[in-house]
Amino acid sequence: MKRGNKIFVALLLCFCAFMMVGCGSEEKAYFTITFYDEAGSLLEAKQVEEGVVPSMTYNKDDTQEWNYSFDGWSETIGGSVIQTLPAASVDKTYYAIVSQVKQQYTITFDSNDGTEITNITSDYNTSVECPENPTKEGYKFVCWCTDEALTTAVEWPLVLTKDTTLYASWNEQTQMLAYLQALLDGYELNPYSYIPESLRPGYSANLVNESSLTTSYSDFVQVSNIKANGFGEQWHMVLENIQQSNTFFNVLTAVEGLTTTSITAFNNYLDQNPADTANYNFASGIYSVTINFDGTIIYYVLDYTATLPALGEQSIQIALSMNIETQEKEVRVQIGDANALYYEISENSYTFAIKYLGVRKAYFSVERDEDGAVEGHINEFLSVSGKGISSAVDFYIDDEYLSVVGNKAGGMIGFTGYISELYSVESGELLSYEVRETLSSITYNTLWFDLSNVSGITSIKYVEATDSTDAAFYVNNQTSAWETKKVGGLGTKMLSRRFDIEFRTQYFYIYNETDKVYEEVAVEVPMLFVQEENYATLQNDVKSTNANVTLNVTLDAKALGKVQSDYDTLVDIFITNKDTMTEEKIIEFIGDKIAFK
Repeated sequence: MKRGNKIFVALLLCFCAFMMVGCGSEEKAYFTITFYDEAGSLLEAKQVEEGVVPSMTYNKDDTQEWNYSFDGWSETIGGSVIQTLPAASVDKTYYAIVSQVKQQYTITFDSNDGTEITNITSDYNTSVECPENPTKEGYKFVCWCTDEALTTAVEWPLVLTKDTTLYASWNEQTQMLAYLQALLDGYELNPYSYIPESLRPGYSANLVNESSLTTSYSDFVQVSNIKANGFGEQWHMVLENIQQSNTFFNVLTAVEGLTTTSITAFNNYLDQNPADTANYNFASGIYSVTINFDGTIIYYVLDYTATLPALGEQSIQIALSMNIETQEKEVRVQIGDANALYYEISENSYTFAIKYLGVRKAYFSVERDEDGAVEGHINEFLSVSGKGISSAVDFYIDDEYLSVVGNKAGGMIGFTGYISELYSVESGELLSYEVRETLSSITYNTLWFDLSNVSGITSIKYVEATDSTDAAFYVNNQTSAWETKKVGGLGTKMLSRRFDIEFRTQYFYIYNETDKVYEEVAVEVPMLFVQEENYATLQNDVKSTNANVTLNVTLDAKALGKVQSDYDTLVDIFITNKDTMTEEKIIEFIGDKIAFK
């Protein structure tokens, strides 16, 4: 072979070798490795070179309920964990394997200086029962609260959903038995305790036999024999309301008979239930007794059936209560459906409201000041034949006088005015009263006197009107009728009477031994009136029309001045006060029978 050919062949061989090296190498191989989470949701698909070990980082976020841990990968959902993933050689699918553990939470108890309560740690959604209550000297445990301000009590069982701190609420320890004793020792109310004895129905001077009362004046009657100085209509209204309330107060004697039994039974109950808010029931004879204490108010409630005078058989509830912080006491008595009394007692006052026989509703308040003076108010509503009638009274008592102002007057036709009565505290005598009466836009101011407080009239007679003669009074055994005198002049009152004698209703009392009550007797009593502006000329005015009569008012100047000053001031105060209480407010004040849940 020629040298040239050898070189060509050699070069050709080298080229072929070169080409064989370049053309004989293969491309790198890649495989799809797909990762899913534990539920089969795609996480990521990766291209992994053949021979390379695939990897994927996966973390599952914890929840309020669960704590999650990533354990590794498996070829199937929920399968076995592959400890080491193989190098990529084919397409593969892997699923995350995750383990879960319930979250745990802790209840921390802050006992607010009470005994320590061990923390409770448990799984999420665990129902935890209330632990044993802590104790604290001088205090009673109330409840666990979710806030430091102790406004929101825990409702047990408590379901754990997070770390929680609970705070103990305490009440200063109360002597419930002592409070019950105080309630049962101080519930009684004698409405007359604020009223001078001389101004009560039972005062000897106010008690009469019917035979001693003068009811006929068809013949002359000696003034000295007339049973006078009874109570006027305003003070009678006060006494009438007190008298009717006594029906309710009398049933309170049932409490007296049960006091010892109740305290003993309640004491035994407290011994067995020292930490509980008290609600205790027991029966004693016809009585069902409930004692309840809610931390502030202690209640004592009797329910029974009994027969009462004038009311017959009735279901009765007596409910006593006392606020242990203020010591104020309240009593409610229900007799049947139509009768109820509610009253409140404090150290120097009481207030009661009453509904009686579905006809009368009244509100009565009285207060004694630091000097011993008493002030009282009554609003009364009567329903008669479907019509409502309202009346009111204010009264004031000091060492010398009882002043009572009101608008109740059954004896004055067309009456649209006010009466101010004055009584002696020492004797109970009706000293005088003054009337503001408005008729036809004319206001009259008239002073009224019992004939016992008038000199110059020793006997009196009254002749009824006939078809031919007017009714007339006669005095001092005279045959000529008593004459009045007109005001005269040109004023609006020119035709009105300066003075005269008229019958006015006064009230006396008889004691009913059978029912143990004072019964009123209404009597028409002759009284002298004079218009206030004509009082100074009264003697001469009487003399001018009754020549044989020399008349003088014997009431002392101080008492006369008092009735006039009362009239000038208290009537206007009464007008302001009289409408402050309504029938609806009385019903609301009385409320309903007590019932415990």
